[in-house]
Amino acid sequence: MKILFKLTVAAVTCLLVSNISIAQSPKARTNKEILMETVINPDNRVVIKWVSQEEHQSARFIVQRSKDNDTFFDIREIDVKKTVNGDQPQRLQFAFTDVKMLRNTEYYRIMEYDYDGEVYVYSTMAIKPTSPVSIIKSGESSIVRVMVEDSKNLTALMSTESGLGVPCEFELSDNNDVILKPAYSLNGGSYLVKLRSSAGEKQIKFSVKADDLL
Repeated sequence: MKILFKLTVAAVTCLLVSNISIAQSPKARTNKEILMETVINPDNRVVIKWVSQEEHQSARFIVQRSKDNDTFFDIREIDVKKTVNGDQPQRLQFAFTDVKMLRNTEYYRIMEYDYDGEVYVYSTMAIKPTSPVSIIKSGESSIVRVMVEDSKNLTALMSTESGLGVPCEFELSDNNDVILKPAYSLNGGSYLVKLRSSAGEKQIKFSVKADDLL
């Protein structure tokens, strides 16, 4: 009886290990299969859009993010609900906006869990900020945020491209980014931010689009 018991425990252990191994080895899928696309908002936040396919029988999607393309963390879980008769529509559109503002290159990917128990992982996307300057809508006005490497003894001035000064309140964020709060609402067009510190002077050009002000 003792030998049979040991064999049974060993068999159960092997079965559990096998199941864990299967769960940790999702099947690869390409982003084209779900028409995935990424957009970076004017405030340097990532927007991921995709479309589910009926033949996938999707139960839920999980959006993951990583700083090193090695260790990924779940940042959003999205359930896919079936219709009353149990069938999914042919296509469902999804959009996810990351609340975290991009400062450096980040890696994103999507995991898909099907109703039949299968798990899939889509191709990893490396996304970096399009500009060190972000336009953030705040009430009726806009805030200009500038990512800097060194904020020691830093001052910042803002002007239009033609050289007309734009009066702003100046402060540093918790990440030591420059925060400029214009005294009046910005119009669409090109602007300059001049950063001055003990290391020297740097000038950054950026554009404000009409969509940024909505």
